[in-house]
Amino acid sequence: MQQPPRFSVARIVKTQGKCGEVAADILTDFPERFRHLDAVVLQMPGQPALELVLENHWFHKRRVILKFTGIDAITPAQRLVGYEVTIDHSQLVEPPPGSYYQHDLVGCSIEDRRGLLRGHVVEVLGAPGNFLLKVSCERGEVLVPFVESYFPRIDVQSKVLVCDLPEGLEDL
Repeated sequence: MQQPPRFSVARIVKTQGKCGEVAADILTDFPERFRHLDAVVLQMPGQPALELVLENHWFHKRRVILKFTGIDAITPAQRLVGYEVTIDHSQLVEPPPGSYYQHDLVGCSIEDRRGLLRGHVVEVLGAPGNFLLKVSCERGEVLVPFVESYFPRIDVQSKVLVCDLPEGLEDL
């Protein structure tokens, strides 16, 4: 049976101090989530997953400093560099109204206002404020800006995005 996907909230980039702490880039829009985390799973391609208990955390220079139970020196902390700190789907924070997780958009069908299927979202590209939906359609793949005015109705529960695209956008 396939394990459900986990979600990265931080990427460990270096050791911090000499007592086993590590500094990690924050990969979440909700950094306050670290206050509620206990057990996490560290994952890195080609390496076994590590289940660790988060003992403490604090923020320093736009990163989060993590202290895991049982990691008490620099050498074991160095082995964690490159791992991503992941959480289970049940630990996701509910996004504010009008916001969506990228993984919730993937697989959604794109329909026009008349209900005509235009394609399916296969990937979300870009960065906050500049997201593009990669849409698979009859002619191949098209990039569509994920702009509120282009999508008057978004229903990620039903996996349907109703679009109102400007004339010619799909021809680019």
